[in-house]
Amino acid sequence: MSIFRLESAPFATIDCRYIESVDIEVTNSGSDGFEMLVHGYGNQGLFYVQLIHLSPGSTVPVYHMMTGYEPFQLVLVTNINNYACTEVIVRAKDHGYLIALYSQEDMIRTL
Repeated sequence: MSIFRLESAPFATIDCRYIESVDIEVTNSGSDGFEMLVHGYGNQGLFYVQLIHLSPGSTVPVYHMMTGYEPFQLVLVTNINNYACTEVIVRAKDHGYLIALYSQEDMIRTL
């Protein structure tokens, strides 16, 4: 399993005070399909969960995860033991306007 994690807090590098919502796009650039469990955690615990399947070469969007300017953590868990073929784009938005763009390179990655 590979895990991608993106954290946001007040006055942190990713400052939640300016982020109302996030959109995520996940791309499978490998030759095998896999599943990914998408979690969104906030001050009150789990606020979003979705299981997605990524076929080889496919991109799956997850739109309008409301964070409400509160601290949050995105946790993406796959059922493969390699994160090299998983590409992630996170679009941070305020009132629908793009304010920041993050990729898998900005995330904490573990196997």
